[in-house]
Amino acid sequence: MCGEPEESTWVPGTPQELAGRIFHTCFMGTKNSSAETRARAKDLADAIGAYHIDLNMDSLVKAVTDLFSFVTGKMPQFRAHGGTKTENLALQNIQVCACPT
Repeated sequence: MCGEPEESTWVPGTPQELAGRIFHTCFMGTKNSSAETRARAKDLADAIGAYHIDLNMDSLVKAVTDLFSFVTGKMPQFRAHGGTKTENLALQNIQVCACPT
């Protein structure tokens, strides 16, 4: 489970040591993600001992919105920037769907 050879005698000293070998967490944020949200994700990973990566998904979100714009002839905007409720929801869904599971 932890990548140890069969003859290994390794025993984790702490729950975090075990978690560091089996849990990998990733915060896939965008320019709309707050520093507080990023920090909470890192703090949680640290608390459980997980290996953690923080990355930006802005280029992926842009690619999807550019494709949407090409297909529909309309660039969606967040409601705060003059977009409709539907555009706002679409952009939120694009950000969620752009993060692979």
